Amino acid sequence: MGSKKAILLPVVVSFVIHISLITVTGVVDLRQSVRDVEILSVSIEEIYPEATLDEAEEEFEEKSSYSDEEDKEKVAIDDGWREDTVELGSLDVKYAEYLKSVKRKILIIWQYPPKAYERNEEGNVTVRLSVDADGTLARTILLSSSGSLVLDSSTLNVVKAAAPYDPLPGYYNLSRLHIIASFRYRIRS
Repeated sequence: MGSKKAILLPVVVSFVIHISLITVTGVVDLRQSVRDVEILSVSIEEIYPEATLDEAEEEFEEKSSYSDEEDKEKVAIDDGWREDTVELGSLDVKYAEYLKSVKRKILIIWQYPPKAYERNEEGNVTVRLSVDADGTLARTILLSSSGSLVLDSSTLNVVKAAAPYDPLPGYYNLSRLHIIASFRYRIRS
């Protein structure tokens, strides 16, 4: 029985020391046992000005009396414009290498905004960046706010500053790729 205690005591002491070191170094954050739920809200924007919408509604009402025979004669026009949407962390083999290069460009310049750090502001920011086939950043949209103007604007500025991105690979056959990226700002103390 004494030899079991002699073996068990160092194991328990070692376990306690290791847990303490891991906690102190911040590798494991024991304060948050529940992960944050990220809810994305997407704002749908109108493509056409209001005057054009009114005209389109009137035109639709006029054309709503068409027969099924006329609809069968209509042919869809392919204008060649193709786009797709993917998350920055996607593991989709098709996009993996390209997303890795986008992430690398952003991470090089991404930092915690000093003003937000001084104010202990934390939060999650989700943006959608739209990259044209030639790598030009066509648009950035804030999808989900952190609640901090400093964090939100800093995130949008970083995405813009990292542009231009690499051209889209030809085999994508896309005119534009929309990338949804989430930025998590946490201050560890």
